[in-house]
Amino acid sequence: WKPRISPYMSDITYTVNKETGLIKEQSQVWSVSASQALRETFTPGGIFNSKYSKLSTTQRSNDEARNVGELFDLVNGRRPGSFDVEEKSQIDALINDIVTSSVTTTTTTNEKQQYWNRNLLPGTWRLVYIQPGTQNGGGIDRRIPFPDLPFNDSYQKFTSNTILNVGEVFGSTIAVRVSGSLKEGNEESLTIPKRFIANINGGEFCVGGASDTIQEGGLCVPLPISGEGLFDGVYLGERLRIGQNLNGTGARVVQVRIA
Repeated sequence: WKPRISPYMSDITYTVNKETGLIKEQSQVWSVSASQALRETFTPGGIFNSKYSKLSTTQRSNDEARNVGELFDLVNGRRPGSFDVEEKSQIDALINDIVTSSVTTTTTTNEKQQYWNRNLLPGTWRLVYIQPGTQNGGGIDRRIPFPDLPFNDSYQKFTSNTILNVGEVFGSTIAVRVSGSLKEGNEESLTIPKRFIANINGGEFCVGGASDTIQEGGLCVPLPISGEGLFDGVYLGERLRIGQNLNGTGARVVQVRIA
């Protein structure tokens, strides 16, 4: 069951009877609605909790930059649609700072020069935040109609030469899986941004299976999906990665490692 209750604030006002000195009235104002609090109490934390998702338990590396740690703490366990305006402003500033400091320069005097570590990419990553692109402020380019329901999660599983995209349709019980080959745009270069080409050659609509929708299982129906996708890796660490979509609006996606 494991319900998960969103943090909330409450203002409690007590009114005192002037004659007796006793409290005659108490009123409360919550930062969440009563219906939301009731729903989170009586629904499982997994599917219907629109704000929180699975936490990444990957440990911080010794060389992780301070701003990367701050960004990880802000987005870990959250879903893309769960952030308020103030949080988005803070996260966007951190993303811009991290991306700027990660880009490989042509100078040789920079002692903190950043290079792409391809050994860190393999694994399963969950989408936690989308920074809108500069073209019309759009999000990620989707050729598959993943419903933007607030309790859905999206994952990417990488190996050295394959990619699996998983988009939940109705929580972890129903998902679309799309897979294909993955290659670097220039295998001889480790500069950042790092260009990748994904050649999608198949998909399936699956009901049931593993709870995180990544592993095999469940009843699946093949989907005739194919195409080429382009994206840049603009930051890659032990537990957090930032990618930039090139097919659509140039949106940046922030993901945390879950496996």
